[in-house]
Formats: sequence, structure tokens, C-alpha cells
Amino acid sequence: MTKNDGMKALVKRLQDSFNETLDVLHDLPQERLQQPCGHGCARGGTARDLLVHNIFHEKQHTGQVWSVRDQLKLLPGWGNRDLPALLADYYTSRSQLVTALFGLTDEQLDAKPGDGGWTIRETIEHVLYWDRNSIDTLKAER
Repeated sequence: MTKNDGMKALVKRLQDSFNETLDVLHDLPQERLQQPCGHGCARGGTARDLLVHNIFHEKQHTGQVWSVRDQLKLLPGWGNRDLPALLADYYTSRSQLVTALFGLTDEQLDAKPGDGGWTIRETIEHVLYWDRNSIDTLKAER
């Protein structure tokens, strides 16, 4: 057993599970997406609604994993990455954030979530503020 066996086992389980998912979805007729789906995560909607939910579910928990890694200072390997690799990751992260905004109305940007947390607009303002604050500090220290 190595110290990475647990991680490797989780990655394998994720890959195997997704391969099973692809086996089901690959041959799914397009018209099935419009049909009702009884799974609770479809929220009374269609098969498409279920798949959209599953995609967002993955994204939410990916963020959760990164958040825990950050809190525990478990970002190994990032400390020795060169600037082009860091910029590529930074750009990818920003593009994913921008992508999450497409199609939203002003009303949706300002809607309070049920848990009373930040609105989407407040979240973006937070990102913009701290991005500028941190990079301006880096620039001033140069």
C-alpha cells in the first residue's frame, strides 16, 4: 500500500462510474431528453433536467473539494509551477466562472438563495474585489 492508494481507488471508482454513465447515455435517443423523469433530482422535470442537475452537482462538489484542499493547505505541486502553467489554470478558472453567468437575467443575478447566502452578483463582486486587491498588491510589491 502506498500513501496514494486511497486517492487512486477513488479516481478509479469515479472513472468506472462515469464509464457506466456513458454506456447508458451514449445510446440514449435524443427525444428521451424531453420525456418526464421520475428521479427526484429532475425536480418534476425531464431527463434533460436530470442530466443538467447532475452536471451542476459535479461542479458544486468539485468546488467543495478544492475548498477543503485550500483550507487544509493541500495544494501540493502548485508551489513549484511556472508562470505559464499558473496563468493557464487561472484563465480556465475564470472562463468557467464566466460560463456560469451566461443566460442569467438581472433578477436572477440578484436573487437570494434559499440558505440566505450571497447572490450571484455579490459572489462575482467578491471575486472581482479580491482579484484586483491581490493582484494590485502583487504589482505594488514588484
